[in-house]
Amino acid sequence: MKTLVIHPYDITTKFLEAAYLGKDWTIITDNSTSKKDIREAIKAHDRIIMMGHGSPNGLFGKGRLMIDSTYIHYLREKEIVAIWCNADKFVEKYDLKGFYTGMIISETTEAYFCNVIADQFDVDVSNELFTEAVTKSIDGSPDEMLKGMISEYQGSDNDVIAYNALRLYKR
Repeated sequence: MKTLVIHPYDITTKFLEAAYLGKDWTIITDNSTSKKDIREAIKAHDRIIMMGHGSPNGLFGKGRLMIDSTYIHYLREKEIVAIWCNADKFVEKYDLKGFYTGMIISETTEAYFCNVIADQFDVDVSNELFTEAVTKSIDGSPDEMLKGMISEYQGSDNDVIAYNALRLYKR
């Protein structure tokens, strides 16, 4: 399966790159990649992995949405992995298929806004474990990825992990 990763460069989500480094996949990290180049890359691949910061409207790239509703026609034909805050709203609104996340905490400010008591250590442990779980399960189908994430991403006394683990989905 020909896989494209769209992970706009952001130092705060750099930890996620471990999930795809060393894979023979096409990778877009340049925030200034044109819409045309992104569209052509999506069309040329079977599976689209999108990760970083985002909103219900799509995946952020520095100062803009790199993935938004203009790509829906192409994304509907693909298996997707959407790992960003509130990707569930985007995926469900546009009836996309694959593995995706809801609001997930990857920074202490997000924990605060989600009413989760956490310090930087808790967030760092969660981010590390989340990336390990994604790395171990990313080659699987959406079903396998969800099962792998649920079994690998656990931490008995980490409220960030507990919060995030409830926001992993597939369709």
